[in-house]
Amino acid sequence: MNKNSLFSALIGFVVLIFSATVGYYYMEGLGWWESLYLTMVSITTIGYGDLTPKTIGGQALTIVIVSLGLAFLTYLLGVIITLFIEGNLAYLLGRKTMYNKIKKLENHVIVCGAGRVGKEIIDRLKAAGVNFVVIEKSQDLYETLRAKNILTVLGDATMDTTLQHAGIEKAKGLVTSLPDDADNVMVTLTARGLNKNLKIVARSNRPESQDKLYRAGANKVISPSIIGGRRMAISLLKPASVDFIDTLMHDKDVEFQIEEVQVKTNSPLANKTIAESKIKQKTGATIIAIRRGKDIITNPPASETIFPGDLLIVIGTSKSLHNLEGLTID
Repeated sequence: MNKNSLFSALIGFVVLIFSATVGYYYMEGLGWWESLYLTMVSITTIGYGDLTPKTIGGQALTIVIVSLGLAFLTYLLGVIITLFIEGNLAYLLGRKTMYNKIKKLENHVIVCGAGRVGKEIIDRLKAAGVNFVVIEKSQDLYETLRAKNILTVLGDATMDTTLQHAGIEKAKGLVTSLPDDADNVMVTLTARGLNKNLKIVARSNRPESQDKLYRAGANKVISPSIIGGRRMAISLLKPASVDFIDTLMHDKDVEFQIEEVQVKTNSPLANKTIAESKIKQKTGATIIAIRRGKDIITNPPASETIFPGDLLIVIGTSKSLHNLEGLTID
């Protein structure tokens, strides 16, 4: 059954009430209100008081009304119950299926908040093919995300149980982009307590909140307003450079890409200089920076040694980056 069945049943029920009221009005010589009252009493079969059909036509009409009224009420009630059960059952089964999928995830990213900032994060993760789960407490946004087949948990991201439903223990990263800094601090604090190895990126709307977020356990704090302001200024001063970076970062069809590659202990690159590793010759990728601990070495010289644990920031084609990843995990 569907909503059309409910609409048809309601139309039929209204037509029955109207027809019966008109019938009593003319057959019994009653007023409109008394005719409607007698109609409803007959349909619901709750019995009569001092107002009963007097004529043969009225009595015959009552028999028809009682029969049709019971049939319509039974059908209408059945449609309503069916729609309710089917709707709730589909909703519950959908949530159960979604939770089962989330339970199977490992090394995924949790996105807290699907507002304007959260939507950009979701789109980027989706384009990159990264497994992620969204936590959203707005019912409307939750339903919108579910309709797009995005794994979503309905609830408050500051609560332990909500984060656990999103698979916090097995996640590799969390982004909290809630509009309120206090909520982002609470999410960060709660998430860090549930997963010590989690990489947390937090949104900060006020400069004074950044230190609190770091103390709460965030690995990186981003201020959309500060970054937006810097970006606008650079776009004005160096538009070509910004367009180039935008192309690399956001255009999935461009041949060249920027990637981060971790050097393993047993990698052939470990403990060799960039010149000795012959990365450019072997893979076609170019190292533009090396992150070593908290330090970043930009435009490293050929004499720079690559150590285990170094994070190489490289630029190249998809093929060259794939070749480089093969070298770092041997």
